[in-house]
Amino acid sequence: MEFIEELKGYFNYLKKNMYIILGLYVVIELGLFIKIGTSNILMFLSSIFVTLFVICSLILMFKDFITASKIYAISMPIIPMVFYIMHRLNMDQIGQVLYIVYFAIYLIPMIRGYKRGEFDFSRLTIKYKKISVIYVILLILAVMSSVRSIHVLEAFKLVLLSMVTVMTYSIGMLCYKKNNKEFYKDILFYLCVGVTLSSIPDITVTIYNLIFRHNNQHLYGVLGSNFMLGYTLIVIPFILLYALNKDLSGKYNKIYKLLLLIQVINFCGQKSRGFLFALAICFFVCIIIDRKNWKKYILISIVLFSCMTFNVMHRWDMEDLTAGINLTAPGGIASGNAKLWNRLINETKNRRPIWALALGMINDHTYLGVGPGHFKYYYLQYGGNPKKLYIDAHNIVLDLVTEFGIVFSFTFILAWIGGLLKSVLDIFKNKKKDFKEFKWPAIIGTLCLFIYGNITGQSFISSANPLSVVPAFVFTVVMILMIYPEGKSTN
Repeated sequence: MEFIEELKGYFNYLKKNMYIILGLYVVIELGLFIKIGTSNILMFLSSIFVTLFVICSLILMFKDFITASKIYAISMPIIPMVFYIMHRLNMDQIGQVLYIVYFAIYLIPMIRGYKRGEFDFSRLTIKYKKISVIYVILLILAVMSSVRSIHVLEAFKLVLLSMVTVMTYSIGMLCYKKNNKEFYKDILFYLCVGVTLSSIPDITVTIYNLIFRHNNQHLYGVLGSNFMLGYTLIVIPFILLYALNKDLSGKYNKIYKLLLLIQVINFCGQKSRGFLFALAICFFVCIIIDRKNWKKYILISIVLFSCMTFNVMHRWDMEDLTAGINLTAPGGIASGNAKLWNRLINETKNRRPIWALALGMINDHTYLGVGPGHFKYYYLQYGGNPKKLYIDAHNIVLDLVTEFGIVFSFTFILAWIGGLLKSVLDIFKNKKKDFKEFKWPAIIGTLCLFIYGNITGQSFISSANPLSVVPAFVFTVVMILMIYPEGKSTN
């Protein structure tokens, strides 16, 4: 009931601005219809819902800082849908402005709240001094890397979108005086909703292809499965634990169950070997920390992993691989399995040529990298295949080192490991407390991201149009949740 009342409050606020919403909506949709015409009906139909969401979310952010924080959290994973539409219409620059618009409007209630004494920024120099120092160091290094890049303005744009906006949002979370557990849980909920909604385009395309084209084909780019699965992995432990434990999710329990159902549908259509491995680790650890629900995890696992294993074994490359091995006798079976295993290992080496290019760039641009988003400009220069262009190193660590340099990457990874170890120590020091709300799922999610990101290939930003900084945003928010001093006594 509390959530319904919350939605009613949002609806009443939007009703006060009904004429503004309708006016903007009609103008934008007419403009899109004139631009698209009847050439792409599916794209126009998609814009009907996306445009309404963008207008309503931007207006809601003016309400107050708490509302702005929630709406910003749900909007960041969805914005790439707008970018995708704009990209298809050759209007990339208009789409990119949307990030700045959201950020600028987010700052308005933040400034308003600061004037009313709702923020305590002295925490940055006292309570969160280490975070402040890390942010300053990373920003300075990113600026230095950008200055030395060949496309300076593009590099600075990426730093603004992927670092300045994300850091500012996290500072708002940390310095807001009323940032209690419920505040963080609300942000987490809206983030999980946004991440799940961002998977719907890929789910829709996959189901359509399975039914009408009889193939398991997914979207590419920022809405595609590879990119989307990376940041989904970060929040899936939260969705699992909160859906199966009403004491954690409270008023949002039914919605979390719906989110879990959508993600199960999403995962059942995936065929990534790296994701299958990372998700298996996620489920294994979740079962250990939430033993009372082990039967539910096993049931979900049976559905998920049977479908995903089938998809993986029926990839075109896997079918070619297994078809080339003939098993005729017990001895042949043993040798055949050995051949299969060796071939599987060899098939996973398809990332190595890209990594070799990245290592070449690192060797020549060791300390400050080639510049944010600049891997794609050096790809051909270092021997990349012009018929198959890549915009990043397809490895989360190599991508950081290549574009930002070894000093930035070392600082970033050290900070992440430091936060991780501190959270683990907090858990073991306080054995009488329950850390399933933030710390455990955050630890699992970020670890699984790095496992997946280094096997399959993941980056924190997508620098080619349409742009996306969703992984960087989701990762930062979850890291802030991880350091929250949670815990309730079990006695």
